[in-house]
Amino acid sequence: MMELLRLALSCLRVGAFVFGGGPVLVPLLEEDIVNRYAWLSSDEFTDAVALGQMTPGPLLVTATFVGYRLGSEQGGGAWAGLLYAAIATVCIFLPSFFMVIAASHQLAKLKAHAGVQRFLAGVKAGVVGLVAWAAIDIGRGSIDFWVQWVICAGALVALIRFKLDMGLVVLSCGTLGFLAWACGLIHLGQG
Repeated sequence: MMELLRLALSCLRVGAFVFGGGPVLVPLLEEDIVNRYAWLSSDEFTDAVALGQMTPGPLLVTATFVGYRLGSEQGGGAWAGLLYAAIATVCIFLPSFFMVIAASHQLAKLKAHAGVQRFLAGVKAGVVGLVAWAAIDIGRGSIDFWVQWVICAGALVALIRFKLDMGLVVLSCGTLGFLAWACGLIHLGQG
């Protein structure tokens, strides 16, 4: 039960500070999930983020995966996993839900307020730093072979230079990874 409370509090904290979209949550969630409580290994966390990227909807569903995994491993099986997943999901969305409700009637005033604009300018810069750190951190734990570096560079070129659809890039990279594995250029379980 203590783990469930820790999960709920962690998701509430992360949900309260997710400015700028889902990628910002990656380093925040990783701090608790991997470093503080060791609920997942770094590789498992990277898989959870990848799963969150592949599913429709926001990247915040990573918390749902973590909740399910933690709940089922606590000895409760699938039902406990579903309970933990539901609580993690609700807790990660709850802070922003209440912030939107609280600010909605004052939104025009807030958008025009100079202090709010200055605050948001700083937040935007911080978001870029968090996203960059998340990319570097996940990259360090995920890219083990030269072929993966080539795929990564190709994805960056496809996204930045040619502005290809992200879904197409993800599917293409997955296909290239599968082909590289089939040709013996990537070995699973090694790194």
